Amino acid sequence: MSEVFTIKARRCKVCGRILTSKKAVEAGYGETCKCKALKMKQEAEPMDGQMNVFDFIENEVDHD
Repeated sequence: MSEVFTIKARRCKVCGRILTSKKAVEAGYGETCKCKALKMKQEAEPMDGQMNVFDFIENEVDHD
């Protein structure tokens, strides 16, 4: 008698590798890519006092 089993797997959101651990599948990232994703998120956030072009233009329009 042959046994059939399934492994819940999903692909990493960063590198596309197959994730099989429950923790990684729930997070959507492997351990290394989780660190990379966190770093990319932090780099995308503005620093204190920093504004983007759209905020600058909106600020200038409000003062006119």
